[in-house]
Amino acid sequence: MAYDIGDPQFLAAPDKMLAQMRAEGALVRIRVPMLGQLWMTTTDAAARQVLKSPESFVRDNSATGGKSIAQQLWWLPPFLKAMTLNLLGTDGAEHARLRGTVDRAFARQSIAGLRPGLTTMADTLLDQIDPRQPVDIMSAYARPLPLRAICALLGIPDADRDRVVKWIGPVSTASSMPSILRAMPGLWRLMRHFRQDFARLRTTPRPGLISELIHDPDGDLTEQELLSMVTVLFIAGHETTVHLITNSLNAILRSPDLRRHMADHPDTLPLTIEEFMRHTSPVLVTKPLFVTHDLAFEGIALKKGEMVMAGLLAANHDPDRHETPTQLIPDRRPNAHLGFGHGPHICLGMQLARAEAEIALTRFFTRFPHAQLADPHAAPKPLGKTGMNALARLDVVLTP
Repeated sequence: MAYDIGDPQFLAAPDKMLAQMRAEGALVRIRVPMLGQLWMTTTDAAARQVLKSPESFVRDNSATGGKSIAQQLWWLPPFLKAMTLNLLGTDGAEHARLRGTVDRAFARQSIAGLRPGLTTMADTLLDQIDPRQPVDIMSAYARPLPLRAICALLGIPDADRDRVVKWIGPVSTASSMPSILRAMPGLWRLMRHFRQDFARLRTTPRPGLISELIHDPDGDLTEQELLSMVTVLFIAGHETTVHLITNSLNAILRSPDLRRHMADHPDTLPLTIEEFMRHTSPVLVTKPLFVTHDLAFEGIALKKGEMVMAGLLAANHDPDRHETPTQLIPDRRPNAHLGFGHGPHICLGMQLARAEAEIALTRFFTRFPHAQLADPHAAPKPLGKTGMNALARLDVVLTP
């Protein structure tokens, strides 16, 4: 049997299917659009083992004698094919080199220093919402806030941010081949803009991550590697946070007990953010990893070149790792979840995501303490984006 982790019924109530998967074994077959059938881990232990075993599981299939990502996606236009050689798809020494460069740049950025600006961004977005009308809080607040935050982190000038956000918008919401194709013009314009900006920054540095990458004294990024790095950081650096914020708002608005807990115990909000990340797991699975050699894993004979995804939601709901995992416990501790991944590819921007989510929730409920779902009886509509536990929209009434 091959499971469909994109099934809306699974996304709405995943625990029954997850229990069925675990009963079948630590590895099960799933169906993924465009990739077909592959393996997925169902336990925390198996996910961690896959993600920390680069000698057995890699992201670049060419290392196993198979086709590279660029070869598999031969149909991409040239400007996008070059993007396939990026940080997310590399392994070993090459990944360590690229990751080291961006880690050094991140280390020179202060998340604490960004907080006042993030608070101002949140308040500005909330000021722009008409509280007399129902509003899709995702498009009005949960999506634009992380987009503006990543612009600030990268150091994109204020004068450029609106058009940069406009270009990336269709990429952020793409969930099907037609929508991906519609996003191509904006992505091309974004990459052209970055190339032009790199030329300016080489002679006139300014604060921000892009300038740090360009002027890193120990860095050796080529122009194409720099473009790939910045574009990937811009796209991946906001998408997970959009859905963390939206899923969190949805959970709070559906639970009076949770809302009371947050009002009565604001000091536990960082713990609650971790629990939202664990319980809702915006990223369901990792990117596929390729088996480097024939091996036995969790009782399954895997062949060289087969694909395995680490199931992050499955790991985060594993009763062998988390007590009563189906319950959302706002002050849960310990909470060693895999929501941000594990191993060499653990999320670069997780500290920024945590700060954004804390500020987004705090400012929203400070401004609109009586906000309610527009239709609390309606089932949430999933976005339908492969590998994401995300909503298409979240309609709320701010002043019921």
